[in-house]
Amino acid sequence: MATSSKLIRAVAYPRYSSDNQREESITAQMRAIEEYCRQKGYVLVNSYPDEEKSATTDKRPNFQRMIQDSSKHLFDVVIVHKLDRFARNRYDSAHYKRILKRNGVRVESVLEHLDNSPESIVLESVLEGMAEYYSLNLAREVRKGMRENAEEGKHTGGLPPYGLRVHPETRKLEIDPTRYKAVQIYFDSIENDVPNEQIASILNDKGYRTLAGRKFTKSSFATWASNIKYKGDYVFDVSAPKDEDGKRNTNNKKPLDQQIIIPGVIPAIIQPDQWDRVNLKMNARKRKPGRMKAKVNYLLTGKIYCGNCGALYAGNSYTNHKSSEKTVLSYYKCQSKCGNTNVRKDDIEHLVIDKLLGECFSTDGMGEIITSVQKLYQKEKRQTENDVEPIKKELKELDAKISNWMEALGAGIKSVIESIKQAEQRKEALEYELQKAEIMKQTNILDESLILKILESKKDSLLSVDEDEKKQVLQEYVDRVVIQPSRDINNFKAEITYRVFSNGGEGSRTPVRR
Repeated sequence: MATSSKLIRAVAYPRYSSDNQREESITAQMRAIEEYCRQKGYVLVNSYPDEEKSATTDKRPNFQRMIQDSSKHLFDVVIVHKLDRFARNRYDSAHYKRILKRNGVRVESVLEHLDNSPESIVLESVLEGMAEYYSLNLAREVRKGMRENAEEGKHTGGLPPYGLRVHPETRKLEIDPTRYKAVQIYFDSIENDVPNEQIASILNDKGYRTLAGRKFTKSSFATWASNIKYKGDYVFDVSAPKDEDGKRNTNNKKPLDQQIIIPGVIPAIIQPDQWDRVNLKMNARKRKPGRMKAKVNYLLTGKIYCGNCGALYAGNSYTNHKSSEKTVLSYYKCQSKCGNTNVRKDDIEHLVIDKLLGECFSTDGMGEIITSVQKLYQKEKRQTENDVEPIKKELKELDAKISNWMEALGAGIKSVIESIKQAEQRKEALEYELQKAEIMKQTNILDESLILKILESKKDSLLSVDEDEKKQVLQEYVDRVVIQPSRDINNFKAEITYRVFSNGGEGSRTPVRR
């Protein structure tokens, strides 16, 4: 039975902003986006058009709906006709792209390379390396202040757990008299082996609602049993570090000995002995992960095109039932079935990796990339010269807003929850941009040894046995591979275009024959 690589679900974001841009311009944008999706092999599942809304503001209803929908995992990529359709303020752009990335969604443009060029990815890695010492020092100071607040039982940020609230004057956590009994009902029910679905029904019948004002569901209690604040202990610095993509999974916790726990500074909703019993029971309930089925990892997904009809090649795998070992045979095939040759997965991937190592990761190739990264750095440095003060000003305004909203939340005003979440996301993006801008302000030219070190690590990834590492580098550095017309799977020409040497545009073409 044949299996194919995952279909990419795309949504369109067309927009026009003034009387000079007629409604037809959205139709024209949609036509271009539809053609782009056809060429890339994407399935266009939805569109979020905004009319007469400027991209200099984020108050665009369909845009905001699209951002919210990204958290529901309804699509994989947002397609715009041109970059200025998405946002004209680059910090708004960075903010919303960060949210989309966190939700596993990328942004692509019909007319521009919106996906990061290899040079910009290398530059970002260099700046992150330069910022490491700065970040550690800053984190040390922040942790010191947080510990001082925690020892006094003061709230150090984020939403308080259900059943607790923040006192508007002292900023200390206290029991929320309207909600704490729901937490006690939950712990009593778990001890009596009542399933979560039934607990949710009990709470709903008693009139309790979530912090967002919705009815409880069986998924509403994910962190309740493990939250030690319910037994009166203050804890912070709990979440595991962000991954290499800058994402933080709040379900991944540090080991207890690395968390900062201050016992007995919060009024307890649950007695410690009951909390311990329930926590042990919930840990015992956790299921062991099931066995994962074998999965073929197509390293050049979205990169191979047919030189005969222009369609995208897609990965297909077959089990050879004639083989005693039931060997899996994997190919890339033209999606339009125009008759151009299939190519064996291993053949084309090994070919592209060999050429990439010889062209881009040779001594001369890496020298050219280093030059491109230095040029890009100088361009970015000029753009950030006047950024520091405006970012600081906006961060100060955000801090004031968050403080006011936290006071409102302490007073039981539930409508501010979403505002707090959005402001904290915005603050996180701005703090990152501020850190980068301040480092660039102090550094006239990059240390080329740092750039070379990152390029060497990418070269090592291409030679790694880890398929995901190989795929990441190939997706960054290869623009496209065109399979020239042929009927012979053992004799075909491929034209490889790299995404380096010209800052992400059309790069070096290498015709090759298998």
